[in-house]
Amino acid sequence: MSAITAATVTQTMLDNGLTLLVKPAPGVGAVAIHGYVKAAAVFDAGRPGHARFVGSTLIHGTRRRTAWQIADALDAIGASLIVAPGLEVTSVTARALADDLPALLDIQGEVLQEPAFPPDEVEKVRGQLITSVRVNALDTRYVAERLFRQLAYPDGHPHQQPPDGDETVLARLGADDLRTFHARYFRPEATLFAVVGDLDASRVIDLVVERFGNWPSAGAWSWPAFAAPAAGEAPRRVEQVVPGKSQADLVLGAPGIGRSDPDYYATMMANLLLGQLGMYGRIGENVRERQGMAYYAFSDLRAGLLAGPWWVRAGVNPTNLDRAVAAIVEEIRRLQREGPIPDELADARRFLIGSLAVRQETTQGMAQLLADIELFGLGLDYLERYPSIIEGISHDQIVAAVRRFPLEAYALAIATPERAG
Repeated sequence: MSAITAATVTQTMLDNGLTLLVKPAPGVGAVAIHGYVKAAAVFDAGRPGHARFVGSTLIHGTRRRTAWQIADALDAIGASLIVAPGLEVTSVTARALADDLPALLDIQGEVLQEPAFPPDEVEKVRGQLITSVRVNALDTRYVAERLFRQLAYPDGHPHQQPPDGDETVLARLGADDLRTFHARYFRPEATLFAVVGDLDASRVIDLVVERFGNWPSAGAWSWPAFAAPAAGEAPRRVEQVVPGKSQADLVLGAPGIGRSDPDYYATMMANLLLGQLGMYGRIGENVRERQGMAYYAFSDLRAGLLAGPWWVRAGVNPTNLDRAVAAIVEEIRRLQREGPIPDELADARRFLIGSLAVRQETTQGMAQLLADIELFGLGLDYLERYPSIIEGISHDQIVAAVRRFPLEAYALAIATPERAG
């Protein structure tokens, strides 16, 4: 398959505002779709789980087909369709043989535009979501994350919400609430599709226009208003006991940056060195491998349309908690003080450039990459520029980026088993 470039991708905006990107891949015989609808938990407005409930129910019946009929229609053509609600976007992932794209788009169009929210299916999904909330409430890893979000983000901020929702909210929402949310936020102007496969671009455009061109627009899309995180003045710590467990899980970090921040690439590189590269970077190498204090230890930078958390996560024996926290802080401090060594920086550059090339080896990977490029406004020449962007990240830029990790004002959340005595 040829690479994604401005010359190989056809970009179109339908009259109703839906954005479509098409990348032909002659000879593969299949087609992959990756799409985003900016209708997600960011619009929950104090009702955590509302968007998740809506997105999880879309494929459970439309005005024309029941859930079983949708499943049978997909099986009949050997296709897949997955709708995954998230914090900022609801993802739509689909695959089929190229000849079956019209049938796949028929189903996808119904699911996104005409969900029925049948009562029996709503109750089925409600049960699944509430079960997930209850199971997660007994998971120290999840509890630590939920505590961190409450500690690091202000009331009303999307990143403060529990990712799986609130049981009280999920129990109260009815089918009419789901329909109202869908009608208000699932809109063509908030939607983009990237299609990669063995079809001519003009043919794909015609098919998408036929099935999505009449989806009515509701006007300009925008984020809701919410308070920005405030910088802390000192480290804050919160703990919660989870009965019946033997492992403690911790999350240490602070609100980070968004994908559009000018310092994103240097910060992404700093995070890679800190807790991702190889055996989970310096933190994994020291805290887990060398000192044996953690079952797992890594860092993660959640830079999306919003500034998500930049955190270090670890699972440890409760007797090692304070030592593990001290070791994590020291590894961050050491990178802030010394920066990366030349070999380490070279390895990171090779990894980033090579891993992006690997993502283009399948139609599905290419479709998701193309959708990401559009979602974050990176430009269709992004992959052509990417190697020089990565090679241009300097030692000093990485040091400046990692120094944004607030060691004097981080949030630390711990979920721990009951302690003897």
